[in-house]
Amino acid sequence: MSIFASQTAATIPIPFDQPHTVTIRTLTGREVEAAQLAHATSVAAGGARHWAARFRRLLEKAAQAGQDATKVTGMNESDVLSSIQDPLTGFDRYALLAGLTAWTYPTPITEPSEREAAFGDLVDDAVEFFATEILRKTKPALFATSVEDAETIRKNG
Repeated sequence: MSIFASQTAATIPIPFDQPHTVTIRTLTGREVEAAQLAHATSVAAGGARHWAARFRRLLEKAAQAGQDATKVTGMNESDVLSSIQDPLTGFDRYALLAGLTAWTYPTPITEPSEREAAFGDLVDDAVEFFATEILRKTKPALFATSVEDAETIRKNG
């Protein structure tokens, strides 16, 4: 694994639209912060640094304290619990698409204006899939199924 996002590309199949593929890369630190800031801005005012972790802790505290999750987060309790477990919690899905660098569709995405138009036309399931795969490449520990797995991923990079 390289410390440079530009050197971490992978081409993956789109399972719901074969034979198409996308090329994704790890997000840069600035892109991760931008994705968190975009989410934080839509939820509450505040800084971007580590927003996803802070938001997840807010959800966990609300659930553990038995507080009314609706008052703390505007969500019902079952949504709070599923949000705690969702790796995308605290990240703006469209901001994560910064890690999508190429695809096998005829619509070009090399220029910013092309990307904005193409990404704005994507169906929700595609946005969710691409954002999830980019975040999985960027922050694999968020997808660990145990604390031990997360620690191993963190140590091994």
